[in-house]
Amino acid sequence: MLTVSLVLSGCVPMWTGDEMREDIAAIQAEQQASKESFGAERERMTEMIASARKDVSELKEILGEARALLQRNNADLGVEVQNNRQDLSKLNGTIEELEFKIKRLEQDLELFKEDVDIRFEDGGAGSSLPTEAEPLFQHGQKAYDANRFRDARNAFEQYLKSYASGKHAADAQYLLGMSYYRESQWVTSVFEFQKVVKNHERSARVADASYHIGVALMKMGRCKQAGAWFDLLVDEYASSKWVGQARQHKADIKAGKCSES
Repeated sequence: MLTVSLVLSGCVPMWTGDEMREDIAAIQAEQQASKESFGAERERMTEMIASARKDVSELKEILGEARALLQRNNADLGVEVQNNRQDLSKLNGTIEELEFKIKRLEQDLELFKEDVDIRFEDGGAGSSLPTEAEPLFQHGQKAYDANRFRDARNAFEQYLKSYASGKHAADAQYLLGMSYYRESQWVTSVFEFQKVVKNHERSARVADASYHIGVALMKMGRCKQAGAWFDLLVDEYASSKWVGQARQHKADIKAGKCSES
């Protein structure tokens, strides 16, 4: 309205109005292109979610078949069960492994959906991250300390991708696991902590990761596996600050105080 008034009053040359119309047209074209790009990204993410749900469904079907087979074996074998104990034990192990994978996939799917929702809410803009190693790690550390775990994960994952051999790599991997642990995402936290043990075996973070793997396994009711990690901590890292708590957890397991929660 102001522009039109100025043009009519002779205060602004007519060619300026033409330029403004061209600028507006360019902006509209850019907005349309952004809208189409974001729509394509949303469609791609929707397809990823559908694919992940399909994977969960298929794994559950396999688990159901395995359990049915185990039940039939127990009913039909009778006196021969003892001779086939090893096979049944192996089948039980397969079932536990499938359950573990299902839980992790479901947790990853839930986190992915939450991240997608957040991106849609802010128009897909996201938050920019530093590119240099030290600022990038510090960004993740500050976000973690502020309980902004998704932001922290983005920074730590980028750090590990760009600076896999950097001086903060072990800390970034451990804190990545802790970001899931703090949100009770036990399965995913175990997977991330295991990367500390595997890839940073000389780091002091191995003891920290081993302890939290044990606790996470206890939370899932995997008492025997949890005990093995506490044994490792007590035997190999006697000076760790977690040894006392590890011994207490071992006593709790022995007393039967270990169940899924």
